[in-house]
Amino acid sequence: MTFSLLFLISSTYSQSKKNTDSLSVLERDVQLQLFEDRYFGIPSLINHENIYKFTYGEGKYLYSEGSLRHPQEYKKQNGLYLETASLASLENTNWTLYGSLEYLNTRKEDVENNLTYGVLDYGSPYYFFQQTSGLWNHQNYNFKVAGANKVNSKLTLGAYLNYDTNFYFRKSDTRNELTALKIVGKLSASYQFNDIHLLSVSIGNELYKANSELSNKFPENNTELTADYYLNTGLGSYIKNLDSGFDTKRSIPEVQLQWFLKQGNWDLSIESDTKFGTERWIDKNILNVEENDERTRYSFVDQEFTVFYNRYKANSLFSLNLNAGYLKGDGKVWQETGAYYAKNFTTTGYRLATGATLLFYNNFLNKVNLGIAYHNKEQYDLNYAYTFDYQYIEPQVSLGFNTSISKKTAFFADISALYHHVLDVEHDPFAANNIFVDWIGNKIADYTGISTINYSIKLGTDFKLKNQNRLELSVSSDYLKVTKLSENSSNYYSKNDDYLNLTTGLKLHF
Repeated sequence: MTFSLLFLISSTYSQSKKNTDSLSVLERDVQLQLFEDRYFGIPSLINHENIYKFTYGEGKYLYSEGSLRHPQEYKKQNGLYLETASLASLENTNWTLYGSLEYLNTRKEDVENNLTYGVLDYGSPYYFFQQTSGLWNHQNYNFKVAGANKVNSKLTLGAYLNYDTNFYFRKSDTRNELTALKIVGKLSASYQFNDIHLLSVSIGNELYKANSELSNKFPENNTELTADYYLNTGLGSYIKNLDSGFDTKRSIPEVQLQWFLKQGNWDLSIESDTKFGTERWIDKNILNVEENDERTRYSFVDQEFTVFYNRYKANSLFSLNLNAGYLKGDGKVWQETGAYYAKNFTTTGYRLATGATLLFYNNFLNKVNLGIAYHNKEQYDLNYAYTFDYQYIEPQVSLGFNTSISKKTAFFADISALYHHVLDVEHDPFAANNIFVDWIGNKIADYTGISTINYSIKLGTDFKLKNQNRLELSVSSDYLKVTKLSENSSNYYSKNDDYLNLTTGLKLHF
């Protein structure tokens, strides 16, 4: 928190050619999203001339509840989210600095078949499960800092550090207390060849470690399957008879390249982001040095390409983006007999998305956004020839409105709809006939096959304060509803199922 406050203080003594304080709420949201998606991934770009500087603090109350949710997610949640962030160019220096601090504290109810809550990533199949549902508390502390220094008229150097900690634990049933730490570091350089071409490169690494402490408050003579722990290793494949925790370790080197072209009132950027990762699960119960304590190993490659095209006018901004991604992962499990890692799981994912945003500065119709995304995921378990493949598309539309109520007050509304249309689902357990299929596999397949529509609305007021400060008060809602049930097997969901998210927030720009 000390570091974050220093950045907020430094912004008071900073120089900023462009600042979000002069924009409407919807315009600020778009500019902040552009900063996150186009520039922030490569730290030497945070001083780019297109970026609006900002300093803000916000708080949100979160509430959500409903039956239309992933079978391993929560049925109900409520909590608090706090964030402070600042991007500022320091006066009389060549430095641009960024700092942010986020805090999240939530209570999640009715989570079942998932004792490794919230740590799955990059297609990994590994997690603890136990059928009995539980009540979770989740706390997150996320600190980010970045800096860019313009060495000369051509070269800019940058660095980034992210320290992200998570604490997951059950309230009255401490069968698993999970702590997770993620540290991401990057170094980057941007070279301005001329007024038109800018080339940037970034290298980084993500280090992740999670510590799971298992315990059991069931009576010792309870032999029910629902009281046992299992480590999932694929589709229908799992390790049972666990009596202690595991350490999860993940390392992900990353290389990013971006070419930025500027011509007149438009610009174009093309970026490649390549990650190679390995995830290992280490059994803390194995203390003998002659035994292999690394029970599982998952390796993956994640490749992503992003294109941005922006056209600037005095009274409008047009932004077009295209994103394509590919993920390939393989899972292996240690075999004591033979002393080798046996490959038992593969996954492949494809994703393609495009979107266009049009801002009309200082207009009643303030924002128009259209987009569509396509996802295809394939999973296969070699032990049982278990197949789970699916693909879907998600078209969406959003309209934003802004109007002045008085000289110091404006009202805004952001309305959107996203249609999740399932194109195909193939779920075939084949030789698998065990608790995974009954407890998890069939339910996930049924949920994945549901087409839905999500309606979203955000309403609020924006107040002008002294010294160009702004205060934003808002309430937002997301409502998810079934449009078509799954065509596979028996249905665990009905047409009446839905899910509701409510958020109230306060945000101060200064």
